[in-house]
Amino acid sequence: MALDRDLHLNIPSIDAEHALQIGLVEALGRAIAEGKSREVADEILEKLLDYTRVHFLAEELMMRMEGYPGYEAHHSEHGELLTELQKMRAAYGRGDHPRMADAVEGLRSWLAGHIRTQDRAFAAFLSARSAESPCA
Repeated sequence: MALDRDLHLNIPSIDAEHALQIGLVEALGRAIAEGKSREVADEILEKLLDYTRVHFLAEELMMRMEGYPGYEAHHSEHGELLTELQKMRAAYGRGDHPRMADAVEGLRSWLAGHIRTQDRAFAAFLSARSAESPCA
């Protein structure tokens, strides 16, 4: 899943971060599908977890700075995904490789859904604030 047009929010920094995040998910999916070594997939999964943490922190900081009223629900969804990524890493570390393809597909679906709903709502909020601003 590349960053399809329907996943663009027209916020360059967030769109770039989403593209990188989706690229890591795709790399993980390919590594698993191609039967790459455990070390390769584990390294990608670790990068994905680290990058997702950083992306979520940046997004949440932006929400807080802008006074976004949907912050709590958005933050909660971020926490759910981080928990799932940690479970994936633990399962993979235990050698539970057969379920990883399903987990990656679930991750793709979650990310696309989150971007289309929660992130799009935040983007709309920012756009509306910008339109209201006398400096815009």
